[in-house]
Amino acid sequence: MKNSNNQQSLNSISRHFSSNNLQLIPFGVTIGIIISFYLKTFNFNLQFTQLSSHIPSPPLQPVVYNSSLNHSHIGLKKFIEPSHVVHDLSDDELLWRASLSPKIDEYPFDRVPKVAFLFLVRGPVTLAPLWEKFFKGHNGYYSIYVHSNPSYNGSEVESPVFHGRRIPSKIKSD
Repeated sequence: MKNSNNQQSLNSISRHFSSNNLQLIPFGVTIGIIISFYLKTFNFNLQFTQLSSHIPSPPLQPVVYNSSLNHSHIGLKKFIEPSHVVHDLSDDELLWRASLSPKIDEYPFDRVPKVAFLFLVRGPVTLAPLWEKFFKGHNGYYSIYVHSNPSYNGSEVESPVFHGRRIPSKIKSD
C-alpha cells in the first residue's frame, strides 16, 4: 500500500513536470523568435580592443593642388560626362572624390539614373560585338569601365563602346 501511494505520487509529479515542460517549450521558442527579430532590426557595432600594442597608422597627408598649373575651365556638361576616364589619382584622392555629396537641393541639370558596368578581363572584352548591340540606343543610361590584367597591352582595335574606358591597374604583374 505504501509502495502504491509512492508510485501514484511519482506519477502525478512526473505528469505535472512534463506538462510544465510542454508549456515552457513553446514559450521559449516564441521568446527566441521575438528576440531574433528584434536583434535583426538594430546594428550593433562591436569594437574589440586588442591587448597587444597597437601601432597607429600614419595620418593621411592632405592633398595639395598646384595652383600654378594652367587648368582650362571645364563646363558642366564635360564634368558630368567625362570623355576620358583614365586618371592619375591616388586611391585616397579617388575615395575623397567619391565621398563628396552635393550641398544643393536642386541640380542645375536633369539627373538620369545610370547603371555602371565593370568588366574585369584578362585580355580583350569577350563578346564585345554582343555587348555593343546591348548598349546600342541607350546612351546616357550607363557607364562602362574595363579593368584588364596589367600585362595586357590592348593593341587591337576596340569597339566604340569600350574605346577609352580602360581603368589603369596600379599593380604590375611579373
